[in-house]
Amino acid sequence: MSRTIKLKIAGRGINTDAPTVEDLLDQVRDYFDILRGVEEAMAEDGASAVEWRIVDARKSSPLALEAAAFPRQFAMNADRRVELVIKHTVLGLMALQVGKGRPPFFSEKLLAKAEKIFERVTNGLSETTIDPGPGLPPVTLDRASAHAAINNVRSILRPPDKPYKEIGSIEGYVHGLGLDRWGNRVLKVRHRLTGDEINCRIFGEALEAFADVKVGTIWSGCRVQLFGVIYYKGIGRIARVDVQQVRFLRTRGELPDVDDILDPNFTGGMSTEDYLERVWNGDLS
Repeated sequence: MSRTIKLKIAGRGINTDAPTVEDLLDQVRDYFDILRGVEEAMAEDGASAVEWRIVDARKSSPLALEAAAFPRQFAMNADRRVELVIKHTVLGLMALQVGKGRPPFFSEKLLAKAEKIFERVTNGLSETTIDPGPGLPPVTLDRASAHAAINNVRSILRPPDKPYKEIGSIEGYVHGLGLDRWGNRVLKVRHRLTGDEINCRIFGEALEAFADVKVGTIWSGCRVQLFGVIYYKGIGRIARVDVQQVRFLRTRGELPDVDDILDPNFTGGMSTEDYLERVWNGDLS
C-alpha cells in the first residue's frame, strides 16, 4: 500500500449531514474516475497502472473515506506515478475553483465529471473535502466555491467565442489509423497535455512519412509532433488537425538517462573547486 487520499462528504438533509447513497457513491466514483483519467493522460501508453481501494471508513460527522493506491501488476513500484497523478488532480480542481483556465491533463470528459462533483455540492451535498496527504493542500468545496467552479468549467466546455484555425503543431500519442468518409487518411492522436482524442487528417509530406512506418509502430502508441492547420472549437479546444508534416519522437525509454549525460572525467582530474576557479579566472584551456 502506498499513499492514501481522504474524502469527507457531508450531505444536506433534515437534522442530518449524512449524504444520500446516490450522492455518496457518485461523488466518490467521479473523483476516482478523474484520478484515473489524469493518469491515463500522463502515461505514454494511455493505460492505467494504479487501482484505488477503500482501506478505511469512518462514521464520524461528516462521513469520511480513505483510499490507497495499489499497483495493478505484482511487484511494480508506482509511487512516483501516484504522486504525480494526485498532484495534478488536486491542482486541477483548485484551478477550476479560481478560474485559471483548463488544467493540464483534464480532457473534456474529465471536465464534465468535475462539473458533476461541483454540482452535487450545490444540490444534495453541503460540503466535500479531499485531503491528498503531505505536501499538498486539501480541496474544500462548499456552496460558494462550487458555484464558482461550475461557472469556470462551463466557460471552458461551452465558450461563447467562435471557432477559428491557425498554423501550428501539437504533440501526442498515436493509437489508430483509418479513413474518413471522404477517403482521407485519419490519424487518431491522444493529446499529450489534455488527453483528448484528436482526429488528424494526413496530407503531403506527412502521408509519405507514415507510408514508411510499420503498422505495429503506429498501434504501439508512438509519440509524434504534428505540424499543419489546427482547427479549434473555441479558445484552446482543438477540433481536428490537417497535418502536412510529422516528426517521430523518441519514447521515454530511448531518451538518455543520468548515466548517459554525466561525464566522470569532465574536470580532467581536478577538484570541482579548482576547476570552477580556473573557469572563473579564464585559465582553463
